[in-house]
Amino acid sequence: MSNRLALTGATVSVFVCLVLAGLHGCSRDAVQSPPTLPSTGCAPVDAGPATGPKFCDLPGGDAPEIQAPAGFCVHEFTLGKNDTLPEVRVMRFAPNGDLFVAAPNYPTPGGAANGAGAILVLPDDNHDGKLDKVIRYAGAPAPSPSVPCSTQEQDPANLACVHGLVFSDGYVYYTRSDELRRFPYKEGDRVSPTVGGDLVGTLGGKGLPDLRWTHGMDRAKDGTIYVTRGRFDGNCSVDTMKDGAVLAFSIAPGAPFPLTPTVIADGFRDPLYIRCQPGCGDCYTNELSGDGWDSIGGREKLALIQPGGHWGYPCCVTRDKPAAGGTPEQCANLGSDGTVIPLHDTPFGLDFEEGYFPAPYTFGVFVALHGSFGGWKGTAVSWLPTDPTTHRPTGTPSVFATGWGHGNSIEGRATDVAFAPDGRLFVADDTSGRIFWIAPRTLRSAK
Repeated sequence: MSNRLALTGATVSVFVCLVLAGLHGCSRDAVQSPPTLPSTGCAPVDAGPATGPKFCDLPGGDAPEIQAPAGFCVHEFTLGKNDTLPEVRVMRFAPNGDLFVAAPNYPTPGGAANGAGAILVLPDDNHDGKLDKVIRYAGAPAPSPSVPCSTQEQDPANLACVHGLVFSDGYVYYTRSDELRRFPYKEGDRVSPTVGGDLVGTLGGKGLPDLRWTHGMDRAKDGTIYVTRGRFDGNCSVDTMKDGAVLAFSIAPGAPFPLTPTVIADGFRDPLYIRCQPGCGDCYTNELSGDGWDSIGGREKLALIQPGGHWGYPCCVTRDKPAAGGTPEQCANLGSDGTVIPLHDTPFGLDFEEGYFPAPYTFGVFVALHGSFGGWKGTAVSWLPTDPTTHRPTGTPSVFATGWGHGNSIEGRATDVAFAPDGRLFVADDTSGRIFWIAPRTLRSAK
């Protein structure tokens, strides 16, 4: 039997201002003190038995390059080091279980390059634990890694700078360098129904000089689409403290496009990936701190997104701790750091285990660590336990899987993690181009 998270009773959403103000009441002027965190209404429910073969018994055996805890197996989903998928940055499972990935072509700040410039589908129709073939769902066939995103994106079909990816209410949403777009999606689709997706809205980055083109994205429980907007290092300036942000798109049926997003939280440097807990509704972002902040206590963090929250970058290291040029007053009422992650471990993708993994990993939060910018030190998959009532992360991160990095079996970086509907943990590497999955040795397929 497997226990998976589900709502019980009336869940109190963390996004209180969205309900009270219809996505128009979270202005920056209203930020006076750290918001009070509401309680959640989450409980495990029985998901039913799985009676098929054990995943770890599938052909191919364990992949020796990746080390996971005793009681788990690791299999490669891609076809080996000579048949890879460069620059896979984001993974999402479609409603029917197909794995979709965003693989830009424009080089990322972390050094990934030579991707397909496309959204790809990686099916496993014969259920042998490996992808059958690579299908181009969307994206012009010949993007250029040397031409700026804004120039390439004059062609609506160009996905050289695709990054965020999520399924919601019959659409697949994706980001380009300053846009949120979508394709209609019906279950089982493997090729986009149109050449270029519809423009849902822009992300407000035009004219801001230090903005990143890489965005994270997820769907909140109320259907709101959250998109992150990151920036590069900068000196303290009140005028730029709002640039790194989490944006919200409330997409009502029949609403005229393009939409203008609401800023839900700001004061970030680079909230690159965001995930909403599937059963409880809380949304978290992995925030990357100032690269040169070692001597002043800089830290990465897994931050719980709070409506109206402000995190103070580049003037504040954390609450009550100014950076160069900042003041105590600016840093007095910041959002909580949440879980602190060592500087330069560079947390990227994250996802929530839903009851298939054994203790102590059950319902844990799993995080892909991209590692240090230069040497890739620290790249791994880590995990955190969660509170049994709220399912919010507790404690400090522990290493779950290793094997990536310079001098290791795989010259690459753990980039994104995603739990499949069947309970397996998939791990992407945007540099080596390989994708692995990790499963408990007792985990069985549904049939």
